[in-house]
Amino acid sequence: MALYATEQDSAGWMIGRETTPTVTIFLQPVAPPAALGLAGFAASTWITASYIANWWGVPDSPTIFFLFVGIFGGLGQFIAGIYGFRARDTLVTVVNTMWGSFWISIGILYAFVAAGALPLHEIHTHFPELAAWFVMLAVFTWSCAIAATARDLVLCACLFSLAIGSTIACCLFSYNGGSGSASGDGLEGGVTRGIKAASYLWMFSSLCAWWRVTAYLVEEAYGPDHWITKFFPIGRTSLEKRAPILIKGLGEPGVKRGVPKPQHV
Repeated sequence: MALYATEQDSAGWMIGRETTPTVTIFLQPVAPPAALGLAGFAASTWITASYIANWWGVPDSPTIFFLFVGIFGGLGQFIAGIYGFRARDTLVTVVNTMWGSFWISIGILYAFVAAGALPLHEIHTHFPELAAWFVMLAVFTWSCAIAATARDLVLCACLFSLAIGSTIACCLFSYNGGSGSASGDGLEGGVTRGIKAASYLWMFSSLCAWWRVTAYLVEEAYGPDHWITKFFPIGRTSLEKRAPILIKGLGEPGVKRGVPKPQHV
């Protein structure tokens, strides 16, 4: 049974009345799925972005590291997104299922490359098929970033940097400048420089995600008022601080929303 914000004192009606409701409500509280989703995102994004930035690796490296990226960054994120439904967190549901699907798909793609079924495609070149993916990734990441402005500054920074980097990558992958390095398709051309800029934005996004996950873990372990928790500020917005811990109208009464917040702010 769902209660809606338009019902006056709906939670009190269910709890404080002498009459027994005619329905039975089973509550299944879950831990914030955003913690798992952001952890998988941070790991997969950092590994891939640092490789794209030419910090390490050889051309065949993705056939090895995308096994981990596909499982933790893909499947882990996707599961977190599905549990976002239960936590009544639409933002987590959209962003984690979307990017989880992306990393799963990339993992499968490079599995075919490792098996020899598909040729290896250089990431620094014209890649219209991947550009088509990034069109939707960028569009919905911008939507999620705008929604995150109601949450906290760290999550905002994570999603806005991710959206900007994805937009840059989308434009670069869709750009067909020929075969010469000066045209933008060579390893010394504009695509390489542009995709390196995008990779730095992605790495910054993954660091923000790591910080946000650490805040989840520390706050749950030590409580909101402990000095260790205060060492990891996230810049909660005034709207988020005023939001009640238990949100009626988002689902069953007593179901905690997927964004934990301290009891005393």
